[in-house]
Amino acid sequence: MLEFFRTHVKDSIFFKGFLVLLALSFGIWGIGDSLGPSALSPGVSIKAGDSEIRTDLLQRRFTNEMNQFRQAMGNRSVDDGAMKRMIMARLTSDMTQAAVIDAAARDIGLNVTRDQVRETIMDTEGFKRGGQFSQLQFEEYLNQNQYTENGFVDLMASDIRRQLLMNPISLNAGAPKYLVDSIFAYRNETRVADTLLIPASSVSIQKVPTDDDLKAVYDKNAAAFTAPEYRQISALVLAGTDLVKPETIDDAEVKKFYDENGERYRARETRHLAQLVFESKEKADAARGALQPNETLEALAKRTNAGEVVDLGELTSTSPLAKLVQPAFAAAAGEITQPIQSSFGWHVVEVKGITPEAVKNFDEVKDEIRQTIAADKGADAVYDASTRMEDSLASGTPPAEVAKAVGARLITVDAIDRDGNDKSGKPVEGLVDAENFITTAFRTPLNKESRLMDLPSRDGYYVVFVNGITPPTPKPLIDVRGDVARIWESEERQKLVQAVADTLAKDIGASTALSALESKHKGATYAPLGPITRFGSGLEVQHVVDRTRISAMMLEKMFNSKVGDVFTAPVESGIIVARLKEVNIPKPDAAVAAHQQMSDALRGGIAQDISAQASAAFAARYPVEVDQKSIDTIVGPINN
Repeated sequence: MLEFFRTHVKDSIFFKGFLVLLALSFGIWGIGDSLGPSALSPGVSIKAGDSEIRTDLLQRRFTNEMNQFRQAMGNRSVDDGAMKRMIMARLTSDMTQAAVIDAAARDIGLNVTRDQVRETIMDTEGFKRGGQFSQLQFEEYLNQNQYTENGFVDLMASDIRRQLLMNPISLNAGAPKYLVDSIFAYRNETRVADTLLIPASSVSIQKVPTDDDLKAVYDKNAAAFTAPEYRQISALVLAGTDLVKPETIDDAEVKKFYDENGERYRARETRHLAQLVFESKEKADAARGALQPNETLEALAKRTNAGEVVDLGELTSTSPLAKLVQPAFAAAAGEITQPIQSSFGWHVVEVKGITPEAVKNFDEVKDEIRQTIAADKGADAVYDASTRMEDSLASGTPPAEVAKAVGARLITVDAIDRDGNDKSGKPVEGLVDAENFITTAFRTPLNKESRLMDLPSRDGYYVVFVNGITPPTPKPLIDVRGDVARIWESEERQKLVQAVADTLAKDIGASTALSALESKHKGATYAPLGPITRFGSGLEVQHVVDRTRISAMMLEKMFNSKVGDVFTAPVESGIIVARLKEVNIPKPDAAVAAHQQMSDALRGGIAQDISAQASAAFAARYPVEVDQKSIDTIVGPINN
């Protein structure tokens, strides 16, 4: 959206030179950010030079980030403290960087006029309807994001200043042709080989492993035969739903709640509205006067060239957009109103449909109300109970007695590993807060208890006690003898098949047909491999690679060989005997699109690096002050 300004600045040699000198001088001075609590002005959370980020703006941005994250997670709760901290940390970092760059832009005199901001806003696609700027669309955006017009203009001016400063740096970054050509050749080089696959299953093992053989394999793979650390734990779970049951709420209390909160169970009338907006009353009257019987607004607009019909969607009479066209809420379904004046012009509105008000009767919602009352009372009760629980535990009262006294549940687990499994390898059932419970159990010292943890439902707490720890212990050889024997057999087969492959490889010359060697060993199969890249894939999507004939070692040897070289390498099912047949070095002229894509990717990476270095240099010149207390207040209390 800043194309106008980019065009006027990106070709300025003087401006580019100034930025380079500025960045170099900052680099010489070094980086010295000053982050932490500071005596900032009230309502300011971040400051760099003369640039300030107000707390209310940070609050809005954090709320928007959280809402977007919830949507990305399918509208699931994201009340997890670590997640909130992570989102705020990333947001604070972004806004701190913005403040630093804005401070640098102000300092060198990059001023932005309101006319420039106005042009940018009117050029923004998100504020257009039918290709034209829509004041209504703009106002709706401000309302949804809780911006005042002046506040948004200031925000946009700051954004333009930053773009003016940073865009010339990134837009003019380039990747040297030699670098692009070299990386392009490396990534897209392909090779072709003739291969003979000798499966490990094709050889027979004649010997039986001795105890010494198995002991050697066992010792070499001791980690594979070591039982994990297990913990014996118990937990007190205090939930509001356990303290106050819905069935304990009597009908009289439920009915009282319904009577006092009737608005909750009332769905207001909604109207589906569409409108035409005119600059003057005369134009609106002329269009409305041309309306024919039973004609829709769309048909009227098309016939009279009155402009584009804007669908306002389903609105209640109290919604912000509805307040502009209140007379439409007195019209009948299908009716088109007389012109209505607002601050945006003159509106002619069609009532597309009406969904009448609906009220749920008591019997429909009484069970829901009973659940609500129980949850509310449970939330009050669980707070008091949690305080008593903490006090009792602090005084040394056994968990079982605390559970009875406060109404908590006591969970006991004889053995659990870090994956949540018992000693038989099965998941432990009945755990609360699966995401944090196990981590807490393995973070808490022996014979200690964890701090009070939030339940995922946020209606209670739990405390974990570690009663015993069984450290990782090697399993006795006798208990894993079968597994050890299978490893021995696999290794023995690999040795035998490697010997077969080495023998065959010695007989392969420049003119030897590998396909003819299939008959020399039962089970061996020939196939050409490639063209294939050093990453184990074909350059073309349609080129299917035989994955059974490649491995990391096989690819390494293949791309370190010369044409005609013979080599062997292990693969998942056995050993490959291969002879390199072709080496294909790509030429940029033959793959223009792919080469250009590589060039663009490298240029983008270099641009990011330069921008990051420039940002770091600016940060050294304009140390940052952050009011951590206000940021913590925005994030809210963190209990986990």
